[in-house]
Amino acid sequence: MKIILTTIILTLFSSLSFADGHTSGKFNASGMGAWKINAMDAGKGDMAITYDGIAGLTDKTPDSIFHKSTMHCIGGLTLQAGKFIDETGMCRFDLIDGESVYMKYQGEGTGGSGGTGTFAIIKGTGKYENITGTGVTSRQNLMSKAPGFSTTMNQLSGEYKY
Repeated sequence: MKIILTTIILTLFSSLSFADGHTSGKFNASGMGAWKINAMDAGKGDMAITYDGIAGLTDKTPDSIFHKSTMHCIGGLTLQAGKFIDETGMCRFDLIDGESVYMKYQGEGTGGSGGTGTFAIIKGTGKYENITGTGVTSRQNLMSKAPGFSTTMNQLSGEYKY
């Protein structure tokens, strides 16, 4: 009787957890990217920058939808005395299964070295059409001698549900 009751309870809990039909997960993705920079330099650390670029990502969790994805981001920021508090932009993640996921972000940091921020996953394509999620991001600028480009190491971690 005890085994039957335990089986019924486990069956009930497992069916309740899948009742809404949603899949959720956590991710911890990182990778390197290159960004075409457009800048207006007013001198003494005051500058407006826009960028457009792409990065390749891997995830510490191999079953994450973001494992082996690429991200294309367009954004901008305004530096005052070498610091920024207004970075904003949007990224499209192209996933290994052929679908895409979009997120918007905001951040702050120091020109030439990097920044941190938060993001919200806003939509996707195909089976990810109704995806949502949130997380944190950080970026470390790398040394690059290519004129008009910036190279970075990027880290994104958070949760998603679709």
